Amino acid sequence: MSTQIDKFCEDLRTNMTMIDDNLRVVKAKALGKADEAERAVRQQMDSLQKKIDGAKAAVEAAKPKINRWVEEKKTTAQSKIADWKAKGDQKSLQLRADMADAYANATSVIASSAVDEAAKAALEALLARFDAEASKLKRAS
Repeated sequence: MSTQIDKFCEDLRTNMTMIDDNLRVVKAKALGKADEAERAVRQQMDSLQKKIDGAKAAVEAAKPKINRWVEEKKTTAQSKIADWKAKGDQKSLQLRADMADAYANATSVIASSAVDEAAKAALEALLARFDAEASKLKRAS
């Protein structure tokens, strides 16, 4: 009977060691995958940052165009536009259309930059989550 208990204990010890070894391998792979994922996220963040930096001049150039359109809208009443249409004032109507196009393009530049900033923020949040999860895995080791 003692031999059976000894064998059972040895088998149990062997199984526990194998389970522990397998868990260590899984943890190492998880940490390795996390490192790969983190590298990919950081590369994407760097790419977005370059895009954001490259767009700064365009964003700054767009702001006065937006302000100009806002001011134009404040000062140009709908009745004035109707008057231009009635009189066939092509110059005023064309100027207004050109300013509307500039406004649309300017807001598009700013919106695109804002989307890039939001994507970068999401990637930063993901990296923070990676750090938190990696810390849990390392503590569990």
